[in-house]
Amino acid sequence: MTVMERDDLTDTRNSVEEQRRQETALRAKKLRGRNLAVLAALLALVVLFYAITVVRMGGAH
Repeated sequence: MTVMERDDLTDTRNSVEEQRRQETALRAKKLRGRNLAVLAALLALVVLFYAITVVRMGGAH
């Protein structure tokens, strides 16, 4: 194996590793966005249930 061939293999490995890092970063970004959407939905439900409870208890007096 010549020096040039070894450099080509090293470059290929580095590019594959870089691509994996980019894919991992993209996956993490998508997952974070999904988690924030779930958080927003849960908070909306909590606020809705709280508002319903306040309205129902306020009508009893």
